[in-house]
Amino acid sequence: MPSEFDGSFTDFLESAPGGRFTDWLAACAEPYWSDACSHPFTVAIGDGTMPEEAYARYLIEDYTFVTDLASTLGYLVAKAPGMPAKSRLSGFLALLTSEENDYFLRSFEALGVEPQVYETAAQGPVTRAFSQLLLKSSGQGSYAEGLACLLCAEWCYLTWGQREAGKPRPDAFYLAEWIDLHAMPGFEAFVTWIRAEMDRIGPTLPEPEQARVAGLFRQMSKLEVAFFEATWTGKVPGPEDDLLRT
Repeated sequence: MPSEFDGSFTDFLESAPGGRFTDWLAACAEPYWSDACSHPFTVAIGDGTMPEEAYARYLIEDYTFVTDLASTLGYLVAKAPGMPAKSRLSGFLALLTSEENDYFLRSFEALGVEPQVYETAAQGPVTRAFSQLLLKSSGQGSYAEGLACLLCAEWCYLTWGQREAGKPRPDAFYLAEWIDLHAMPGFEAFVTWIRAEMDRIGPTLPEPEQARVAGLFRQMSKLEVAFFEATWTGKVPGPEDDLLRT
């Protein structure tokens, strides 16, 4: 499926003078970027129509992913070019391993998910593909490649989190608090920093590296859609599914 914009960053600037590198990444990732940010699953979190079974599936998959996200942040801390960037990334890592972990445990209890279920759960194929892309890009790739994948994941959550935060608060605490975690000023500041960091280093990259970064952002967007779809419907996509293809 074609993207909204398939030219280079230089071409993008010709059509949008003063445009940001991250805006180009999002344009190259369409329609998957918009589909991820507006998926019905994210809307159901905000309006309180989320089925408990679907949200339990989601949390179990997300819980299996947290360790890999922490490793991704660790790789990026090591590769970050200076102490300000290392501080930003390590600060988010500390938040991820404290406040979010507490949220998962309380939510599992409320949803009736036993510890032996979420503690021994294996990653589904979408979560595994998502994690592998993050780990490979941050561990084996460049700082820019890893940062682009992290940006996609966190910017998507900020986008729908802020949208749903503007609506009446859902009754279930696990829905309301999940929105809070992804709309609070601290999270917004972190995502704003990732965008600024990507906007700073992206234009300095050689064009082939810019293309690789854009491809990673697009693939992450595709996998984000697949992740929401799998947890929303309970249907696990097969390897032939377009959303799992690179």
